[in-house]
Amino acid sequence: MRRIRLAIPIFASLGLLSCVSREVDAQSSKRLVKPDEEKGDLSSAARLRARRPQPHPRGPEIFYCETPDTSCRTTQNTFPIVDLRDLFVFVVWPGVSGQHVQTVEFLLPGGSIYSTKKTRFSIGRASPVAAMAPAFKNEVSPAPPAPHLIADANKIHPEGIPTLLMKSRGDSSVLTVLPVGGTYITQRNLSGTWRVRVLLDDRLALESEFTLVFRQPDATAKAEEKADR
Repeated sequence: MRRIRLAIPIFASLGLLSCVSREVDAQSSKRLVKPDEEKGDLSSAARLRARRPQPHPRGPEIFYCETPDTSCRTTQNTFPIVDLRDLFVFVVWPGVSGQHVQTVEFLLPGGSIYSTKKTRFSIGRASPVAAMAPAFKNEVSPAPPAPHLIADANKIHPEGIPTLLMKSRGDSSVLTVLPVGGTYITQRNLSGTWRVRVLLDDRLALESEFTLVFRQPDATAKAEEKADR
């Protein structure tokens, strides 16, 4: 009996130690799991951020006007050939700085090149080496007056075109003028869809189209013509 009485406290002590050991192990495992969970949460958040679409830099844009002012900016690309004196072509260059050469190629509806116009422009500070480059007929560095840029255009714009380098919605834009009225275009009735290719430093930047059409008679004229018949 004495041996049994002695064994009971020993077993009780061993049981107590086992419970304490299990509790310590559980707390340790909790402490070890928590950082892993937090790390997992952080990595998940990082993966979500990585999956979010990143904003892409905006590319060049082009728009056409009947006046040499960027305030006319619209999506219009169809013009009546009989009323159009000059077509003003604006190319917008978001995020572009330094000195560059813009080339605008006008292609006839049949696909052959009608004319090519080059313009050197400078946005920001031009380097001394760039300033020594050969002069172009159309040059803006950064915005000198150009009152005699194109004689045909100045016939209806006696104040001249002040500059080829302007601002459009906060971005720099370069103006190219295509004379239409009284030129080969109207003499040969070169209506239809024209293609425009824009190169920056001899690299193709964008392509676009505009259409020259004959003025369509309005509803009143059509009604009168029908009544005469």
